[in-house]
Amino acid sequence: MKHLAFAMLVLLTSFLSDASTAHCEELSLIETDDAVRISLRGKPVLEYVKTARPVPEGLAQHYRRSGYIHPVYTPTGQEISGDYPRDHAHQHALFFAWTKTTFDGKEYDFWNQAKQSAGIEFRELLNISREEEQVSFSVKHAFTVGQGDERVDVLYEVWTVTVHLTPDDTFLFDIESVQTCASDKPLILEEYHYGGMAFRANDQWFHEKSGPNTNNSDQLFLTSDGKDRLSGNHTRPNWVAMTGPLDGQKATLVVFCSPQNFRAPQHVRLHPTKPYFCFAPMVAGKFTIKPGEKYISRYRYVVMSEAADARKIDELWDEYAEPTK
Repeated sequence: MKHLAFAMLVLLTSFLSDASTAHCEELSLIETDDAVRISLRGKPVLEYVKTARPVPEGLAQHYRRSGYIHPVYTPTGQEISGDYPRDHAHQHALFFAWTKTTFDGKEYDFWNQAKQSAGIEFRELLNISREEEQVSFSVKHAFTVGQGDERVDVLYEVWTVTVHLTPDDTFLFDIESVQTCASDKPLILEEYHYGGMAFRANDQWFHEKSGPNTNNSDQLFLTSDGKDRLSGNHTRPNWVAMTGPLDGQKATLVVFCSPQNFRAPQHVRLHPTKPYFCFAPMVAGKFTIKPGEKYISRYRYVVMSEAADARKIDELWDEYAEPTK
């Protein structure tokens, strides 16, 4: 027994030496060399990717990426996010990427990795904290352009991810993104139909064909204006919900766009067949992130193991938006 106890102590000591932990009663945050994992009452909520994961067989290596969140889980344990999808391998679960941009007189696309001219990567963990009813962490990303040794940092981005203490039937977390220029040169965001804070869902929600009744079968896009994936595209709702069955269990993810965000409520890109959408402020026209200024975005995520209920979501929206009024 003594040998067993000693072995367990050695194992525990080894684990703690490789991981940082933060606890807020029923919330737990664990940081390892490769990831940050948060759970609520022992159930996984989300995982942040510090080290780029292996690319699935058959996909090119340039699709590797760090600095995003996957998986995002439902309260009943399904993975509601999707990574490395075969149709668009550059859509990495919960991620932020600009699409049509200009830097130092040249065009770059941080979204479409197949172009291999620009990328986004995790740089460092900045902070882990806990409060009475939440845990959070902050990480730094770099938006880079060029290839090999000639790669240049264009933007620095700090994500602060905060997971809140909630009842068993709901997960709720916030992401704040603060972007600043990495040099004395601005980044110009050209007018375009997508790009920004995005979510790619589980491929069980993928449809090869679109139509007016697509989302009345086994998948639904619902906006705060009551619109679906077709009528809601490029509208400006307060929130977007994706809902449908995952492994036979009802599941819903809702994203709130903060009223404090630039051009809020921001336009949304709702794809007609693929299970992804993004908040895309460049739909309203060109803008610039200038040296010495901060581009700040805030979004709230609600995950439930039930079908989307607009009335319930509106109540959660009111709680979120009220402090800003």
